Amino acid sequence: MMKNKIDIAKDKSLLLKGGKILDVTNGKTTNKDILINNGKIVEIGKINNNDNYHIIDCKNNIITQSFIDIHSHFHTPGIGDQETLISGSNAALSGGYSRVCVMPNTSPIIDTPELVDFIIDESTKLPVDIYPIGSITKKLEGIELAEIGSMVNAGAVAISDAYFPIMNAQVMRYALEYARMFNIPVINHPQDINLVNNGVMNECQTSNSLGLEGSPTISESIMINRDLEIANYIKGKLHIPNITCADSIDLIDKYKNKNLLLTCEVSPNHLFFSDNDLIDYDTNLKISPPLRSLNDKNKLIKGLKDGVIDCIASCHYPQRNDDKEKDFNHAEFGMIGLETAFAATNTILSQENFSFKSIVELFSLNPSKILNIALPEIKISSNAELVVINPNEEWVFSKNDIYSKSSNTPFIKKAFKGKIKYTINKNILFG
Repeated sequence: MMKNKIDIAKDKSLLLKGGKILDVTNGKTTNKDILINNGKIVEIGKINNNDNYHIIDCKNNIITQSFIDIHSHFHTPGIGDQETLISGSNAALSGGYSRVCVMPNTSPIIDTPELVDFIIDESTKLPVDIYPIGSITKKLEGIELAEIGSMVNAGAVAISDAYFPIMNAQVMRYALEYARMFNIPVINHPQDINLVNNGVMNECQTSNSLGLEGSPTISESIMINRDLEIANYIKGKLHIPNITCADSIDLIDKYKNKNLLLTCEVSPNHLFFSDNDLIDYDTNLKISPPLRSLNDKNKLIKGLKDGVIDCIASCHYPQRNDDKEKDFNHAEFGMIGLETAFAATNTILSQENFSFKSIVELFSLNPSKILNIALPEIKISSNAELVVINPNEEWVFSKNDIYSKSSNTPFIKKAFKGKIKYTINKNILFG
């Protein structure tokens, strides 16, 4: 069932009635109502119904801060046939997000302050806030540093060359040294392309049986080890995206114990699926880095439980149907993920005895700390940036639940536990 987007600023005041409030900024939970007017929280407590209120029954639901995604691709600026800012924003709202950080592999590439300004200016017209991540190098070529200082001053929250790894170690060192001046993280795709070769999935028994060229886990762990050594040497701020394998977890854990300014993320895709799921050649499961073994998947879950992995990132990557409807070798990498990120993660982690609080912190509190994006408290006079969640609702994802302009997802007909009921942001009620 498609969700509705209602402008509550032009409608009535919004009353969230009968829910449990979880404020991740202080960890407190209370059973109170919330009244919202003109995008602000105006009252919290036992609030009587009123004909002038738009009332949402939140019984059996939890109200908490809406989410921050630190790894999405909206392909804007660009042609607009994979995603637009508005379609990406609607996908984000449906998944409980009110803030999204977008990668710079656009057309033209976000490697100048002018393009950072463009993204931020366009964001003011959208129902979610968009935070640009500037490129590390000009044209994503991995050779010459981009205008990092100017981009940060314009509003870039981090630097990354997206899915193009920085292969030159000296360039990576310069990037970390320069970013340190602005207290922003460097985000480098963890793959040594010389070891990836033409790998299209994890190098394993399944890749051999399917006749597909594999990418070994060392292509990831070797690049991560290099970046950790450089960051440790110069005391730079490093965020590692797309962690997929056990060796990477062990390396990161080792360096976190050295008090390095180090954070990392995992995608819901790598928690939900493994390389065994590729047996049917589903190109929607072709992602970079690839799905790994069941042992790696279990190590990722343990890494979250132990606090080695800091947050969940959607890794939302829209692709046209004709770029996915090819044989596995020639299909493009990537899957959409904003709509399914929370549900997929909650489905897996709730089975592993994670508390609901610890799960939502992976989507809101922890990302806010990584990129220094302030998270509003749930209190009177604060902006109403909220998500209403039924943590126990069981449902099946369908094509009708897709708001992205693209539909490259392997989650169709997958059963989930935990559903985003409403997202509230910028006077918008989405649900």
